[in-house]
Amino acid sequence: MKFSITTASLSLTTLAVLGAIMLNSPNNTATAAASNQSDDISLPRVTIVQPEPVNSAQPYQFNARLEAIESAHVFARADGYIENRFVDIGDEVSQGQLLAQLSSPELEEQIRQAKAEINRQQAVVHLSKKMSDRVSRLQGSGAVTQTEVDEKDAEYQVALATLETYQARLEQLENEFAYTRIVAPFDGIITVRNVDRGDRITRNDSQALFRIVRTDELRVLVDIPQTQLYSIDQNQQATLLIPELASQSFEVNFSRMSREIDNTLGTMRLEYLLDNADQQLSAGLSGRLRIPASTTDRLQIPINAVKILNGESVVMTVDQEDRLQQRPVVTGRYNSHRVEIRNGLSTQDRVVLNPNALLKTGDRVAINE
Repeated sequence: MKFSITTASLSLTTLAVLGAIMLNSPNNTATAAASNQSDDISLPRVTIVQPEPVNSAQPYQFNARLEAIESAHVFARADGYIENRFVDIGDEVSQGQLLAQLSSPELEEQIRQAKAEINRQQAVVHLSKKMSDRVSRLQGSGAVTQTEVDEKDAEYQVALATLETYQARLEQLENEFAYTRIVAPFDGIITVRNVDRGDRITRNDSQALFRIVRTDELRVLVDIPQTQLYSIDQNQQATLLIPELASQSFEVNFSRMSREIDNTLGTMRLEYLLDNADQQLSAGLSGRLRIPASTTDRLQIPINAVKILNGESVVMTVDQEDRLQQRPVVTGRYNSHRVEIRNGLSTQDRVVLNPNALLKTGDRVAINE
């Protein structure tokens, strides 16, 4: 009986050992590997990259235009003829300097008439005053009534008011006559001259007599696209480059911004100031403005890792379980191969290259080595 139990135990042990040997045999190992390989083959395969820091903050360059710090069109404010013109284009002028003198015979005649009316009215006032005083003295003797006194006093007051009206009219005409002197509103340079001696001028003319600009300081105007607006550092000096002056560059300082995105162009206007005391540069020139990039941390990935979905930039990433996740990103500067990522990724993320439309969030993928 003991012999039978021992024999049975040995048989069970032998079977267990044989089973373990069979499970670990080369044929079974190959079968398991083949099964795993078959699973990998059935999964979509993707190539991944990891975002890299932007090592060098290359400055941005934008088209720029120079404008005078001050400019004005000088119009006539009186009617007449150009009697004398004292300046021409390119002349430097000072504030208050006489640019042209108008001759206005009609206005001069109106002034003479106004003075004559004043002289006549002064005589009327003098007479009315005497009559009013005389009637007032007679009232005490009962020779005149109170009504007659009031009438003479009213006549005097009317004559006095009429005199004041004539005097105001003369003052208005003399002020208008002062505008026959065309003077410079500020120090500057005459850039446009549209009149010459003998020309007929009226205050309603739509064409200016002169244009004057002040260029000892220049505005540098640049329109920044929305996509790059937050990638520049406007607090640092920018560099102006003029193609015709290739050997020179000009440092400019930020002044102000419009604080509004243009609905048509999608840009915001920035203004820099350039010291031009030596008058080397002229208003109206065009050039390129080099603006330093922002020093905030930025990443970059290949441009073919980003796709546009419903107007939004997105990427596909692979998580720790090798499953896909779609993530929105904020892009910055583009070049032919790479794009800056301002927000949405870290250097630890695994980003899918060339994501196709068949890849969906949550799908498990196999990663190409």
